[in-house]
Amino acid sequence: MAENLGNKAIKGTIWASVDRLGSMGLQFVVNLILARLLVPADFGAIGMIMIFILVSQVFVDGGFSSALIQRKDADQTDFSTIFFWNIGVGAIFYLLIFISAPMIAAYYSMPVLQPVLRVLGSILILNAIISIQTTRLQKSLSFASLAAIDIISSLLGGATAVAMALYGLGIWSLVGMMLSMNAIKIIMFYCVTGWLPSPEFSRQAFRRLFNFGGYLFCANLLQTVCQNVQGIIIGKRFSASQMGYYSQADKLNSISGYTLPQIIVQVMYPVYSRIQDNRPLLISTMLMNLRVIAFVIFPLLFILILVAEPLIGFLYGEAWLPAAPYFRILCVGSVFMCLTNINYYGVAAVGHSRELFLWSFYKWGVLLALLLIGMNFGMTALIWSIVASNVNIFLTNAFLSRKWVGIGIFAIARAVLPAGLLSTALLCALMSLSWLGISLHWAIQAAIFATLYIAGACTLRLRAVNEALDMMRRLKSA
Repeated sequence: MAENLGNKAIKGTIWASVDRLGSMGLQFVVNLILARLLVPADFGAIGMIMIFILVSQVFVDGGFSSALIQRKDADQTDFSTIFFWNIGVGAIFYLLIFISAPMIAAYYSMPVLQPVLRVLGSILILNAIISIQTTRLQKSLSFASLAAIDIISSLLGGATAVAMALYGLGIWSLVGMMLSMNAIKIIMFYCVTGWLPSPEFSRQAFRRLFNFGGYLFCANLLQTVCQNVQGIIIGKRFSASQMGYYSQADKLNSISGYTLPQIIVQVMYPVYSRIQDNRPLLISTMLMNLRVIAFVIFPLLFILILVAEPLIGFLYGEAWLPAAPYFRILCVGSVFMCLTNINYYGVAAVGHSRELFLWSFYKWGVLLALLLIGMNFGMTALIWSIVASNVNIFLTNAFLSRKWVGIGIFAIARAVLPAGLLSTALLCALMSLSWLGISLHWAIQAAIFATLYIAGACTLRLRAVNEALDMMRRLKSA
């Protein structure tokens, strides 16, 4: 059974990687094109209002997606109940956004945000329809179908956005991209799965799922508010252009610091849930995941720190160079954030969502306090406050993992420090070249770093090398 589950996880990793990397690659290319067709203020305006969409989306999901995945015997009644609940909550929150749009636009002194928010808010209803379909496929580890749906919808949604931008529709091209992607997903989910909800709503099923998902909902709500509140702060205290620079830097940083590690988390959370009763296997699996993430993501982040300015100039054009310092600082924070979800979902898998919820008050309260302090010292200080919060979140989740799963902080440190120390040494060595007056093209610097990192990891016989190679072999054979 364990071997069969392992093979499913490996195949899931293949298709989750195809999904994430394919969708990410398409969206990245579209973003590059749009960055040259639109102005930073267009991206900044969307960034200002996304907190209202994202917070509403947390209410729509309600933590029930995680609860359905965690529950071993979820059935048609469970899925149907949550489907109709999501639709109802999505409609309510869309109505709230529609009514409050004029006040939000007045707060930012940007009248264009009123119609934009009223149109974009309809994405909540689309996401409500999509949510259960996505959860069903994730629970069954059907990541091949998810990959096809996400990639095709990203391609068509991106094409819609570029066409709208070429016609001079500005900010509406970003709105059109998000809405078209989700509308296409709804059609494709039905074509691929043929699933429809049963005409039933079980209060018993709802209460049972809420007992687990309710705490995750509250934790995710706090997390979403605090992680996106900087949009409100930057948009009001600074400018739409600075929000645009930050938004673009955050998107690029998210690719390496969040999206790539999330491939493993997306596949492993259902696996963690299935092996939750075998604690030694759960611990060894989580530590292996931490080692592989650190081995792959740490050098990527350090390379991005090294070449941040020329890379952004090359990708987006000189108009976006003010985003480079923000991007470099955010990459530092991602060194910690890329690891934190392994511990978080390990705790969730063993059923301690209540503890995750209670500790969320501390984690996100600290972030909010740091943001309120940092904003008084400028944009750079504000972004460094986000980094400090990332460190705190990592340590808090590690503490919870030690308490409820059994993975100590020193075990985590032993898993990730080899890759971290090697990456730090290479970064310092290559940065010293510029201090000595030796100038190299940014692509050459990145290639040297990658080559020396692989050589150093093999020479030092890092455990993660064999684990990564073993994973690649299993991916190939799967």
